[in-house]
Amino acid sequence: MTHLKGLLILFLFATINSVFAVDMVEGEWELKVKYTVSGMPVANPAEHYRECITHEDLIPTSFLNARNCEVIEQRERHRTIYFRINCFTEHGSVINEGQIRFGSMRISGKSKTDLGDVAGRPKIMRYKFTGRRIGE
Repeated sequence: MTHLKGLLILFLFATINSVFAVDMVEGEWELKVKYTVSGMPVANPAEHYRECITHEDLIPTSFLNARNCEVIEQRERHRTIYFRINCFTEHGSVINEGQIRFGSMRISGKSKTDLGDVAGRPKIMRYKFTGRRIGE
């Protein structure tokens, strides 16, 4: 009887996880990214990036111009991934944190990177992005 209860609990856990899993189609995605830098009065034009997004690698990082990013924290709630990542850029290591809302063929999100003090003033880069799946 205990074995049967264990199987039932495992089945319920798997069912709950599949209901709350990110509903997204893996493949190549095109991102449109707008960013601002604190203290800069001029907005930058949107930039476009292409990136492969999979269930194992849900967080797009191409717009950060990083060589390598490591997930520090990632949690999911209602088709939204909240994250903190450590990225290594030509200027050193930076922490980017944000959120991404997933649909099966579209995403939207925002994140920010604290660049520390530059000329005695704190600099924060804020990103807003949308994306759509464009292929395999």
